[in-house]
Amino acid sequence: MTAETGGDPASGGRIFGVGDYWAARLTEAAPLPAADVPSADAFPASPGGWDRRAADVLALVTARARGRRLDQLYPVTDTATPEGPCRTIRSSLADVPPATGDPHEARRELAGALELVWGVGPWHAAALRAAGTRTLADLTHHPRFGVEASRVWGAVAAGNPDAAFWVVRHRCGASHRLLWCTRALFDPSAFLFVDIETLGFSGVAAILIGVAEWRDHMLDVTQYVAESVADEPALLAALAQHAVGKQALVTFNGLAFDVPVLAARAAYYGMREAARSLGALPHFDLVHFARRAWRHRLGDCQAVTIERELLGIVRPDDLPGAYVPPFYEAYQQDGEVGPLTYIIDHNRWDLAGLARIFTHLTPGALGSCDVG
Repeated sequence: MTAETGGDPASGGRIFGVGDYWAARLTEAAPLPAADVPSADAFPASPGGWDRRAADVLALVTARARGRRLDQLYPVTDTATPEGPCRTIRSSLADVPPATGDPHEARRELAGALELVWGVGPWHAAALRAAGTRTLADLTHHPRFGVEASRVWGAVAAGNPDAAFWVVRHRCGASHRLLWCTRALFDPSAFLFVDIETLGFSGVAAILIGVAEWRDHMLDVTQYVAESVADEPALLAALAQHAVGKQALVTFNGLAFDVPVLAARAAYYGMREAARSLGALPHFDLVHFARRAWRHRLGDCQAVTIERELLGIVRPDDLPGAYVPPFYEAYQQDGEVGPLTYIIDHNRWDLAGLARIFTHLTPGALGSCDVG
């Protein structure tokens, strides 16, 4: 288990695992009363319902935090937004150092990718190289491909990471090795890692938005938490404020889920700028790169599988994200914050895993540079 540092000196700077971020702040850990453990019969063993383990975890986190307020368990502050104050939790991870890449090597590889020019496939590229055309700069003089090569070369040579990203993204797709190479052109502090927790898959509220960024050689985590569904507009506004100045997003399945959900929820509230802001940024969705790199090595390419099989990280007492809605419902019904703390810690693990996978993935794992 890795050491993690938090914002409260009372914690001793060490966190002992999912579900214990706040437990370390209690003067005395509450025992788990037998009466608080629900009967297994109370939870249907269906794919979308509860099981024995989920019932035990719910009882455990509820008992540990019984009678406590959220601000007694976490360093909670309020972030001012145009939609009202947003409950915010900040912490830092010392063991997730910034991902670094060699921008010079990235530019060299991009400069030699003749296939970035429309109309130049693998066959044309091989023929051009055999004739002495080795780089995009060389290709700018070609009678057929010169105009398009000049446009592409201009984006690559300028050193503008945003321009280089979009040139490669439009030509190669979301999982290509060349697209991954462009990450080295961005400053590590320019990335914004995003992971959200919602009450379902479509047309439902976001109840926690977690973001992380590298600062001073540490991963800073900020979590915007909805103590009720009515807080959702403030969460969305806080995220829009946080994203200002960032150059690229990093998610796991965010192209299909996180970003469309956030855009739809912002549009629902008439928050047009918030709806547009994330979609305009270069977006590294790690699920696509992970599938390209490890689909033949792993049984599946879920984030927790990658963490366990490739990074050696096992999340203690964690449950799939499908349990977030019933945990939040339990929190809303009983008013006990234990189930909410579990969601907060689950999200924090997701953000830490996202950054670790981002750091672990290398261009070499993504195979050939051929563009069809």
